[in-house]
Amino acid sequence: MKINLRKSRSLFWFIALITVLATTSVFAQSGRSAIAQQINCDRPQGDVEVRACIRFRYETSDKRLNEVYKQLVAKLSGEERSILAEAQIGWIKVRDKTCEFEVYKNRAGTGYQGFLNECLDRMTKVRTAEL
Repeated sequence: MKINLRKSRSLFWFIALITVLATTSVFAQSGRSAIAQQINCDRPQGDVEVRACIRFRYETSDKRLNEVYKQLVAKLSGEERSILAEAQIGWIKVRDKTCEFEVYKNRAGTGYQGFLNECLDRMTKVRTAEL
């Protein structure tokens, strides 16, 4: 029995990406309603609320990216889907490393996570527009 390794590998990457996207979406939604109900992100009060609103904006952008990705995947053939899945996994790695590098000098500061989330939000919005 001959197994096509390229198709097996592509299927693996596609399943891995869907798992990552689903997990990210579940975690992103878990605290979202509590933040939205307690904080007015149009006028956050203090550092804690500012950081929570920055996180909320990133989670919202990530959710939108996942929606656009799923819409695009539905329109693609099997091979196109696997290529996109591999590209998306690569993009996630590049985004995360780029943002880590961008905010590296702030790693010991209290604003580090906020700066990181701002970078993730910005890059995620760009990727959503690309897709």
